[in-house]
Amino acid sequence: MNFTFFDILIILGLALSFFLVVLIFFSKSFRKDVHYYFATAIISINFFLIITQFESFVPSNGILELISWEFLFPFAFMMFSLKAIRHPLNSNRKIWFLSIPFILFSSFQCIDFFFDFDVYDWLVGYDENKLIYIIEAKTIFFLLFSIALIGFSYFKIKNANTLYKAERKWLKLNSLFLSFFLLIWILSGVIDTIYDFPVWEYLLVVLAIFLMIITFFGVHHLNISEQRKQISKLVVKGSIQNHKETIAELELENLTTLSLSKTNKKIELLISLMKQENYYLDSNLTRTAVAKKLDISEGYLSELLKTNLHTNFNDFVNEYRVNHSIKMFQNKKFDIFTIEAIGFEAGFKSKSVFYNSFKKVKKKSPGIYRKELKMS
Repeated sequence: MNFTFFDILIILGLALSFFLVVLIFFSKSFRKDVHYYFATAIISINFFLIITQFESFVPSNGILELISWEFLFPFAFMMFSLKAIRHPLNSNRKIWFLSIPFILFSSFQCIDFFFDFDVYDWLVGYDENKLIYIIEAKTIFFLLFSIALIGFSYFKIKNANTLYKAERKWLKLNSLFLSFFLLIWILSGVIDTIYDFPVWEYLLVVLAIFLMIITFFGVHHLNISEQRKQISKLVVKGSIQNHKETIAELELENLTTLSLSKTNKKIELLISLMKQENYYLDSNLTRTAVAKKLDISEGYLSELLKTNLHTNFNDFVNEYRVNHSIKMFQNKKFDIFTIEAIGFEAGFKSKSVFYNSFKKVKKKSPGIYRKELKMS
């Protein structure tokens, strides 16, 4: 039993992705059916890799081949995408007609396994030449069917406005990679013939590496995304306000040099936008957008902030975000969420910006601040 370096890479990819699947099914962080569809897509790719790369170790017409994994994975990925972006089609029963190829070909394989009756042989009148053609036709149909479903998923993800930026980017990259993989698969025979290059062997290794990457980033993005949705629900329900110290009080503590009654009216309006309308929660908030809302130029906005508050636009907005995260740290209902998820939900675009801004305001990291808060 000799394994090549490529075999080892594929085994590593399989092991890590199976770990992700187990985590999704048994971790409390992943409970929604959207994650189960993602896990199903990963399982399908895994077993497809096992059957294809290690066919000498997998019994022909064995139990692993009872399910048509190649037709399951594009359908599961599409359902995962539709549910992740909360598209209306995800609850439309008609979408399940797209699972017919998976059900049909799985039925053929079950009939062969349990009744020792090869449906494909029967369809071609037990003609071996025709059998080759029908198997090749099935492969081409699978590739085109998969590209259609994954391509459809990509465009729905691209146009979705219900996703966090990082989540949309991660989903788009997944669908783009799978589409690229399938396109190269279609061209692999031509490339092999013209350039005498074993494309297929390298494709499987690339797929294994892809499984490693989505395992590493998948756990992170799925977990952060789920936590942010739960945080949002708590905030909507008012959980973040159920503490004796309000965000306004924190603002007064940190902006003691400001006398609101004497400041420029534009500054008062700016603070109102932050306090009453929570503009800072928008991670894509720009100085341009705020200046337009205040009906002043960007330069004048910067001058007002520097003169009245002795700060710049980014520090001003990030201070509100830091205070918002502190409110969540102070509320025990948010103890189950990670620091990173809370930082993102407070409006920060990245973990590093959150940590740097927090240290600038509180002179300590959010981790230390939260730990000390729990000990007090």
